[in-house]
Amino acid sequence: MTSADSESLSFGKKTFETAKKLTPKSNKKGANGKSFAPFFIAYFLTLKLSLLCKIGSKFALLTAIDKSNFVMLHLKHMAESLFVPKTSDRKKIYDEIAPQIAALVEGETDLVANLANVTAALKEAFSFFWIGFYIKKENGLVLSAFQGPVACTRIDFDKGVCGHCYTTRKIVIVPNVDEFPGHIACSSASKSEIVLPVFDKGGNVAMVLDIDSDQLDDFSETDARGLQKIVAIVEKLI
Repeated sequence: MTSADSESLSFGKKTFETAKKLTPKSNKKGANGKSFAPFFIAYFLTLKLSLLCKIGSKFALLTAIDKSNFVMLHLKHMAESLFVPKTSDRKKIYDEIAPQIAALVEGETDLVANLANVTAALKEAFSFFWIGFYIKKENGLVLSAFQGPVACTRIDFDKGVCGHCYTTRKIVIVPNVDEFPGHIACSSASKSEIVLPVFDKGGNVAMVLDIDSDQLDDFSETDARGLQKIVAIVEKLI
């Protein structure tokens, strides 16, 4: 018997005695004329509280062994209900959702499935007009997982904001897409845009993360830094 189990048993016995004293007597009595109520209530309280003690001790042990893994597992189980702070401060939102997204894709090997969840999380957090990934395939960028209206399926490396991001290997922020030379108008509702390169382990651009807004000048360095955290998570998957 471990020390934690001994403490749980001792606590359970004390709980049993206390419950017997505090529980009011019932009209139902046994052969000896004593009430059954104190015994049964005390018994179940003892079991419940002893169980809680055991769970607490095991939780403490688990935390001591590998706290970070437990937190990631906890976040993964909660991933279906993404927590987004109710604030207009985008930095706080990025800081909050980044670890949740990391937990969401943890352990999943299918790239498209992970990209789909990343775009869904960003859509839920910010309600941007369009969010998606374009993956490098052969001589161009091909549409992958996205959230929003239907989009251009293929983009040449020398075309549009995505192509410019791919060739320059740099983050591109466009306050007004109508003023960007060679902009590809997949949707007339798109007003501003940010595109980030996603690098593979060899240092090559494997894809780009493209986000459009229906508002002019909707992206800033805050978005660039926040989205870089999300891109870093994706880069670990490729």
